[in-house]
Amino acid sequence: GYKIGVGGTITYPRASKTRDVIAKLPLASLLLETDAPDMPLNGFQGQPNRPEQAVRVFDVLCELRPEPEDEIAEVLLNNTYALFSVSG
Repeated sequence: GYKIGVGGTITYPRASKTRDVIAKLPLASLLLETDAPDMPLNGFQGQPNRPEQAVRVFDVLCELRPEPEDEIAEVLLNNTYALFSVSG
């Protein structure tokens, strides 16, 4: 299998191709990332990105996906556990 890191790029409305792809990929293939410190989120240009801003990436991901927020959170957490071979 594969995993795709979903980062700050999706917070930019002009990144429509990326946003469309992320909305259509299987949720089981996605992981959150911050791209910190190099990729600022939309609205934070000129500032370094920080790990705590992953919440904003999650919020935008939830806007793009058809699944309920709690399902997205659970699947992303399980994907992260699987990536690092830890149990939750």
